[in-house]
Amino acid sequence: MGLARGGALVDVLAPWAPGAPRETIEVEGARFHPHFLPANGLPFLFRDRFVPSMVAHSCQPFALGPRQLLSRFAGYDVVQFEHVARAGWMRRTSTRLNVYASHNVEVDFLRAQPAPGALRKTMLRRVETLERRAVRHSDLVVACTDADASRLRELYGAPPAVEVIPNGFDAELLDGDRADGAVARRSLGIPKEARLLLFVGSAAPHNVEAVEFLQRDVLPQLDPQVHLLLVGDCGDASAEAPALAGRTHRPGRLDDLRPAFAAADVAVNPVATGSGSNLKLAEYLASGLPVVTTPVGLRGFEGHAPGVIVAERDRFAAAVADAELQRGSGRAVQDLSWDSLARRLHGVYARLLGI
Repeated sequence: MGLARGGALVDVLAPWAPGAPRETIEVEGARFHPHFLPANGLPFLFRDRFVPSMVAHSCQPFALGPRQLLSRFAGYDVVQFEHVARAGWMRRTSTRLNVYASHNVEVDFLRAQPAPGALRKTMLRRVETLERRAVRHSDLVVACTDADASRLRELYGAPPAVEVIPNGFDAELLDGDRADGAVARRSLGIPKEARLLLFVGSAAPHNVEAVEFLQRDVLPQLDPQVHLLLVGDCGDASAEAPALAGRTHRPGRLDDLRPAFAAADVAVNPVATGSGSNLKLAEYLASGLPVVTTPVGLRGFEGHAPGVIVAERDRFAAAVADAELQRGSGRAVQDLSWDSLARRLHGVYARLLGI
């Protein structure tokens, strides 16, 4: 949507999922078109742990639907592919610029996840094949970290062009009313006297493991007045430690993160594995909260290391205990807002297209 606000004509073609609109909708200038291919249902039949969703989505034969879908969007200057599932479509587009937007080095990300031995090698080979196609059929690869860009070159050779555009945050986070923390705490059911740690994350394995680390190894070392707020599906997917009853709060997904940031005292990111970069880290920086992260959690944002506390896991609890509670200003990282990043990407497209 940042590209649309920057003046580009943006259409998004995406698989329909239950609960999403069935018709084309427009949001802030970008038009979203759901599609209903047979392969869309495969991720719901296989647990993501056994068959990654990117592999399931890639099983759609090109002749059965995708060819007709892409014909509706002929004539665009740029076709940007998210993830590797559509790698087989890339060489069949009629566009001036094919772009692969890499969220991770997918084969490395999958290799770090738990998976049954019988399927692990097969899934890794399939993801590696898809990722190789995505890189080799692209005119431009967009990576979110320098490390990912180097790793993709190492694995698959150098594509014609590579650009590093980091993950970012919604600019509205810069306008959060941090003075309204007491109201936010009441709405979330958090005692006003608690020292509140915030973790935001999906149900991805590295986030669930990080939550379990916080409950198992961090909270027991801290004062009983320290509580943990888990925002996102990570709270639903992780087990609650019985000894910490009442100190962990799980509101689930929040459409607006600003109340969580207003309520919290310290934002934490103790992830131990991963590729790409953590979106939550950009959001933490925008909120102005003190941030404690592992080196793995900082990847992609190393330039902002002076503004955060970086600690290995064996020192994480001590780092949280020592963190100053003074808030800063997210304005120092406003170049990481999605609108700013979209302007950068739009400029890259214009340069490659000779506009």
